[in-house]
Amino acid sequence: MAKKEKIKFYVHQLILIGKEVFDCSDFDLIKESDAETFEIAKGEEREILTVKKISKIIYEDRFIAFAFDEGAKYPYPPRVINNDLREQDNPRASDLIELDVQTFVLIDVFSQRIWISNQKKKNQIANWLKEKINTDVIIKSIIKDGEFIDKIRSVREVSFTVVPNIFNTSKQDILSSHLVQDLLGFGAQKAKLSLEFNNSRISDTIKSKLNDLIGRKNEFTDITVIGCSDENLESTFNLEEISSKVQLDLPIIAESGLLDSNNVFSSLINIIKEV
Repeated sequence: MAKKEKIKFYVHQLILIGKEVFDCSDFDLIKESDAETFEIAKGEEREILTVKKISKIIYEDRFIAFAFDEGAKYPYPPRVINNDLREQDNPRASDLIELDVQTFVLIDVFSQRIWISNQKKKNQIANWLKEKINTDVIIKSIIKDGEFIDKIRSVREVSFTVVPNIFNTSKQDILSSHLVQDLLGFGAQKAKLSLEFNNSRISDTIKSKLNDLIGRKNEFTDITVIGCSDENLESTFNLEEISSKVQLDLPIIAESGLLDSNNVFSSLINIIKEV
C-alpha cells in the first residue's frame, strides 16, 4: 500500500486592489512554467543557493493552481549512510540542488478565495503575486468564530485596534461610544486597546464579548488573544493563525517521497465543489 501524507490547506479571501472581482485573465502575466533563484557573488562568479520551480495550471477556467518546488544547496553533508549502514561519500554533487520542499496554492475565481498549503507563507505568497501581476494584493484570513474561542480555556490578555468606522454600526456593546470617542479624540487614525486578565477562566461573559469582537472583525484590526489552551500551555492566537482549513490524505510518490501536484489540486478542487 502506498504511503500517504496529510496536507492541510488554509482558505483566505483574496483581494486584488482596484478590482471589485478578479478572473483568470488577471493572472496572465504569470508564466505556466518558471524558475527563480537566490544567488550570491563570489568574486566574478555567482553561486546559486536556492532554486524555486513554479508551475501554473488553470482548471475549468475557474481555478488557478500554483505548485512551488524548492530546494537549497546547503546544508550539504559530505557523508551519508547507505542500505548496509555503512558510511560513504554523498553521491549528490555539491553543486546540485534537490527540489524537496513543496508548497501548493489554489485560487478560485468563483468564490474569490485562495487556498494555501503552508500558512506561514501567506505573506510571502501575497508579495509574490503582487510582484508577478503588478497589482497590490491582500490575503485576508477567514475565521471560524467558534474555533477561535474553543482553543482557549483561560485568558491573560486581549488586545485589538479600534478604527473610526465603529461609529457606523448600530451596536455599541463591545466598547461604549464615549470610550471610543476618547480613544480617537486625539485625531489618531486608530487606537490600540489592551485588556489584561489574571489568567481568568473563560466565563460566559468573556466568551460573549470575544464572540462579538470576532463577529465584527471588520471594525477591529490586529485582534490578539493570549491565554492557555487545553494543554495548559500559554499560547497566542490571532487573526493570522486561525482560519478555515481542510485536510487531505494523499499518496506520495515512492521514489521521491513527494506529492503529485495534479493529484493534490484535483482532490482539493473536488472538495471545494462539494461545499
